[in-house]
Amino acid sequence: MYSRLFVPVFLIIATVVGIRYSLLLKTATEHAGARYAMEADAMDAHLRKALLPLLAASDRHALDAALSSALLLNGDLSAARLDYAGGQLQALRKPPAAAEYPRWFLRLCDIGAIERRTAVGGATLALTFAPTRAINHVWQEVHQQVMISAVNVTVIYVLLGIIIFANKRMLRDLADATNRFQAGDHDVRMAVSGTLEARLLASTFNNMAQRVQALVHKLQQSQHELSSQLTRTLLAQQQLQVEKERIEVTLASIGDAVITTDIVGRVESINEVAQQLTGWAESRARGMELHQVFVLANNFGQHSLLKAMKAIYSGGEVVKVGNQSLRSRQGEISTVEYTANAIRTARGEVQGSVLVFRDVTERRQLMQQISWQSNHDILTGLPNRAALALRFEQEVARAREHNYLLAVCLFDLDHFQHVNEALGQAVGDEILKQAASRLHDFAGQRYYVARLGGDEFVLLLPDLNSRAAIEQAMGQLMTALSRDYMCGGRAVGMSASVGIAVYAGTDISADSLLRHADQALYQAKVTGRNRHHFFDSDLDEQVRTHHNRRTEVRNAVRANELVLFYQPKLDMRKGRIIGMEALLRWNHPLRGIIGPMDFLPIVEHSDVIVDIGEWVLREALRRLQSWRAADPQWVISVNIAARHFQRPDFVERLKAILAEYPEVPPHMLELEILESSALSDISHVRAIMQDCQALGISFALDDFGTGYSSMSYLKRLPADVLKIDQSFVRNMLVDRDDLHLVSAVIGLARSFGLKVIAEGVETTEHGAMLMRLGCDLVQGYGIARPMPADEVLSWVASFDTAHVWQAAASLPPIVSLHAESARGLSTLSNA
Repeated sequence: MYSRLFVPVFLIIATVVGIRYSLLLKTATEHAGARYAMEADAMDAHLRKALLPLLAASDRHALDAALSSALLLNGDLSAARLDYAGGQLQALRKPPAAAEYPRWFLRLCDIGAIERRTAVGGATLALTFAPTRAINHVWQEVHQQVMISAVNVTVIYVLLGIIIFANKRMLRDLADATNRFQAGDHDVRMAVSGTLEARLLASTFNNMAQRVQALVHKLQQSQHELSSQLTRTLLAQQQLQVEKERIEVTLASIGDAVITTDIVGRVESINEVAQQLTGWAESRARGMELHQVFVLANNFGQHSLLKAMKAIYSGGEVVKVGNQSLRSRQGEISTVEYTANAIRTARGEVQGSVLVFRDVTERRQLMQQISWQSNHDILTGLPNRAALALRFEQEVARAREHNYLLAVCLFDLDHFQHVNEALGQAVGDEILKQAASRLHDFAGQRYYVARLGGDEFVLLLPDLNSRAAIEQAMGQLMTALSRDYMCGGRAVGMSASVGIAVYAGTDISADSLLRHADQALYQAKVTGRNRHHFFDSDLDEQVRTHHNRRTEVRNAVRANELVLFYQPKLDMRKGRIIGMEALLRWNHPLRGIIGPMDFLPIVEHSDVIVDIGEWVLREALRRLQSWRAADPQWVISVNIAARHFQRPDFVERLKAILAEYPEVPPHMLELEILESSALSDISHVRAIMQDCQALGISFALDDFGTGYSSMSYLKRLPADVLKIDQSFVRNMLVDRDDLHLVSAVIGLARSFGLKVIAEGVETTEHGAMLMRLGCDLVQGYGIARPMPADEVLSWVASFDTAHVWQAAASLPPIVSLHAESARGLSTLSNA
């Protein structure tokens, strides 16, 4: 379509251009001709005026110059000739003006040459003007307009070409998309881009395609549904007959019993299970009343059945009834549960009923068994903790109401765990059953016994008048429990411990009574086992006080009331302070400074000791970081509790604490542990110590010699330092045994390549003796008492090495204490 428009467009453009350029040429020619003639007239007038005086003077040279200057003044003037009395003068333009237009243009531009002949005085002036410059001007104007028109036409045709190309591509895309859509590719869509027309066309196509696709999809879906529905209908028709037969087979083989009746309650069908439960054969039962075949023997059962069936025949809802006693035709009783419902037509009209019932005799027995097991111990048959709780509350209420004593006795078989592990679990179970049997026989109908678990039993003794009665009952029972237990033909000796709590009308709960009995049982075991012990309220108050004090210590940690004191360690031979031991104190707001032995034992078996240990580590490292400017070689010692040290995450937590103080090298930290803390699991302790030593941390065994010291422990524990307990050092100058022990520890440390430091150095004599024995490192009151952190640096600055120690450094070492003993301990002291 656009291609066909090119010809008329071209003709229109050609017509318009022809008319425009005809007018343009005419106008330009007229303007150029008028100017050309006007300039010729002006030149003619100029020359007449200029030549007139020159002719009067007959100055030939001036006349010639005037003619020549005329050629310069007018570019169209090609020749000027003057005929006068003195002769003839002529000026010609050489070369003539060049023509810029083509020759054929002369036919279009009607401008010719101009000649003028005029009389000047007695002379004749002839001027010839050439139109070349005027025609050139017309040609330049026409040529410029032609070029502009050519550019315009070119642009127009280029734009037309682009439009044709764009529309051709748009139509090609439309045709391609249409073909693909017709071929079944309903997801095809055109890209919305390009010109406005292309975008509109693409949007229109896409909308149309989307709607058509939706219609096709819906049509296909409807067709598929119709096909499926037709298939289902055919299958349903085929299965109707099969279903009818299947219903009959199902009723015959179903696990539940089924009886169907008509609208008046006569039996129409009865399956095999129902025949077995009722004792009626189908041939005899059909046509009989339902209540004659389905006979309920429990109270009001038959009446309820008749009432329910009457409601169902009237259009009532389904009826469900459980725990009914069904009597068969032969007189056998079984427990059943039944469901009755109406049989309705498609229009909802009742045309009969169906009764479905099942034998639940075994399930009821199982539920009773489960109920018994939930309140009884499986192994012994005694009531369990749950049953005890209920009976316990009842007995407490009765004792409060009738104002009599109630004894709560908690039994525990002595060393049962060892017997169970040595002889096997089967023997242990047999002992528990025999012990339970003896307790049960003793309890009879008057008392109540239960098993809590393991080898723990509880006996409730209600309705007692005095403690003497309880003592008498316990004596009989302890005698019965201490008899040998026969297990697999062998006699096993076993005793029991009993804790007794007595309820005497006070406002106390059953749980508190049981807790009191447990505390009394603990005391019975502590005092030797195979005995009974009554709960002591004073002891309970001690336990409460201990708990309260533990809470007070925990609060002190949170309130930042703990402080560290530091005791210097001295190298006597060099006269130099080598470090500090961090010692914990409690700055109590009311009691002042409290030593560690007054509060640490209270929390050493709880996680509070872990919090305290980590606080001590951080505070000691913080102080050491500030002291490194005074002496970068100081080592700080920190005591670590056994519970804290043996935690699985101890090493990781210690790494994190060290990372908080990067300016303190790990080898400047020494951990002190009691040798007793390593005995519970020496392999685990050894692994922790090795992990810490890999970081650079050193270890000291504190209070060495006071526990279970042996060379095997020193061999297996990778300690770096042994600390001699102050109890030996303090008396070594007056007690030969302590002196020998100190000397032995020093020699033992030297044999294992360990450093040794002595605690409790109170005098310079102690220090001198230790130096002669080979121990140069000491700490104690003879050097300095533990002091607050703020006093450490001032004390170090004023510290003066004792001259006696320096003098003792020059004395020969003691090789044999036996030789020295001949001279007496006093000689050693004076040395």
